[in-house]
Amino acid sequence: METSETVQQEIAQLEKQLAEKKADLEQQSSETKIEVPHDKEILRQVVGEKIQQHLPAGRQALQGYQPAPQKPQDDQLSYNDPQLVGKVQELVNIAFTKGVDDAVRSVVQSGNPALIDAFHDVLVDQLYDALVERKKIDEVK
Repeated sequence: METSETVQQEIAQLEKQLAEKKADLEQQSSETKIEVPHDKEILRQVVGEKIQQHLPAGRQALQGYQPAPQKPQDDQLSYNDPQLVGKVQELVNIAFTKGVDDAVRSVVQSGNPALIDAFHDVLVDQLYDALVERKKIDEVK
């Protein structure tokens, strides 16, 4: 199936980007003595960069969009907004059937920063779980 192949290729590309970003951060860490974030936080940054690449330059409401770093205590808040849950799940389904880029394009077109942030959180969690399952990264303990 072509779409499944596309999704697998995108996940493999994300794995590569994650490894490159981690290597860069480890290099910087050795020079600056700053602690390297865990793989999940690095993945969050990689997915955030992917979202930023799809933001149109002229959209004032979304210009400068920076996904909020996820804090353990509010881990689930954006997922649980009743107005967003269905749409977020629809977008995650698109990401895992048609591809991450298709889902990112759809969420960016919505122009809804809350939806983008909720999608970002859920997508990172599900991609993280998939990468842990593939033994590409270590699970947060």
